[in-house]
Amino acid sequence: MNLKRALLCLVVSLAAGCGGSSEKTDSTTPATTAITSTAFSNSYLPAQGGAVWRYDVADSSESITLSSSNVIKNNGQESVELTWDHSGYKQTLRQKNNAVYIDRIKLNQVTVDNKDYQVEVDLSENPVLLLPEYAVIGDMTGSDGYHDMKVKISPNVGPAYGEYTYEWSYKGAETVKTTTGSYEALHIRYRLILSISVTTQDYGTVHTQVDINQEFWLVPGIGIVKLADYSAASSTPFIAVLSGFNKYKNENNVIAPLPEKITIPSDSPWKNIHSFYKLNELYGNWENEYQCDSNTEYSPSFKLSLNENSYTLHTLVTNNESCNQAKAHEYIESGTYKLLGHDIIDTDYLRLELMPSSSEQNYYRFGNLVHNTHNFAYTHEINLASGKNGSLKLAVDTIPEKFINQRFYTNLKSAKAKAPNIEGLEKTALVYFRMYDDAMMIAPEEDFAGWGMQVWNDKHCDSILASQLKDISWDKPLQPLGYDPSYGIYFELKIKEGNTGCANVIIHKGNQQAVDDNMTLDLSAPLYSTITYQDTEISYN
Repeated sequence: MNLKRALLCLVVSLAAGCGGSSEKTDSTTPATTAITSTAFSNSYLPAQGGAVWRYDVADSSESITLSSSNVIKNNGQESVELTWDHSGYKQTLRQKNNAVYIDRIKLNQVTVDNKDYQVEVDLSENPVLLLPEYAVIGDMTGSDGYHDMKVKISPNVGPAYGEYTYEWSYKGAETVKTTTGSYEALHIRYRLILSISVTTQDYGTVHTQVDINQEFWLVPGIGIVKLADYSAASSTPFIAVLSGFNKYKNENNVIAPLPEKITIPSDSPWKNIHSFYKLNELYGNWENEYQCDSNTEYSPSFKLSLNENSYTLHTLVTNNESCNQAKAHEYIESGTYKLLGHDIIDTDYLRLELMPSSSEQNYYRFGNLVHNTHNFAYTHEINLASGKNGSLKLAVDTIPEKFINQRFYTNLKSAKAKAPNIEGLEKTALVYFRMYDDAMMIAPEEDFAGWGMQVWNDKHCDSILASQLKDISWDKPLQPLGYDPSYGIYFELKIKEGNTGCANVIIHKGNQQAVDDNMTLDLSAPLYSTITYQDTEISYN
């Protein structure tokens, strides 16, 4: 029996041709209240009776077609059968609540003992979700384990049964260029693994596994404009791109030639996914009040700022032994995030994958300290849920240095945004001044007493905020922000937008200068660029 070989050829290659294109007719008609040739309601799969899509196969002179049966409407659901011409591979799709499911897969030519059979797998009890109403961009996610399916082989060679598992992902909206036009499409990928067993009189029970691994690009009003199939045992996918569709309807609902361009509407849930998950209702500033809890070792409090593209999360962790916030550990991270959809465990929550812009090479300034913080180079997740009375529930899975390493829940209140602060919105640069003692060790803090920084703007270097410069003079230089045992004292420069990328500085103690000439610091230089003069070093970032 070469059932496995035949299934792999016919199912996985879709329409690549497996030696024969004969197609047996199927007279089975599902129970229905009406049969109509109107288009499938989902615009991304506008199937209808007599619809034919034609595709050019990449790196080949071959072309293939996909044809549609009439649309069957039954109790508020729609179903349609799509057939690929080369192999007689068919899929029955179901539309319900604007989502599309795979109900059945039928193979019209499977060879068993040198005889041709039909094989049909019925997934209708647990249909495979092919296209949800909307989805977030993400990696392949699987269904929960294996699901039973019915298997029918005719003529009957023995009892058949099976089960399947499934993965799916949405890759985003992408533009596909075809011979007829350029179209913005939903890019989806799915993988359906069918496990089939047939008990035969001559060969006992035969087991096989069929792997359907495909990508589709779907355009409203047209349907599949491109497909890629990875199921065959080939190092490269089988790719086909649309060359024609005979049932495209224009804005007047009249069949017309394919347009040169189609874009997905800007208000589509596939493009404005934040509003459909109501994440936009959580944009703004949120915070909770510090409360010392003697029943736990540490108490964290949070401030969260969230907008459409980025976030800032400020965490303050206090040791509850003393409940002294002066001894708290403060962490600030910011960056971009990705919406992952609803939390699998707590479905009221939305999951955000955080991608901090800071890494272990960056230095954070907490109060008047500069030190290397916890490694933020990896991504992690927080979870958000809207509450009552303008509140927000926050779930944080990890906090730096393992103060809390399990999910922590807290309620945040909406905080009114403060009036814009120009200086607060600008960048800062830290300039480090390092001196060595006789043993070539970093000099102690007291040896830096009296050293300050003169800084000014000119037409070549115009980067420092005027609000900072007004308080700086030769007699009253900028004072160091602090002392670091590895880098010496450091000064903070406040950089304005639209700057020239450099700063004029002199580090001096009275009339004693660290470097004889005035210095121009390149503010775009790598972190901690260092200039050395005799037994001193000046570094800046």
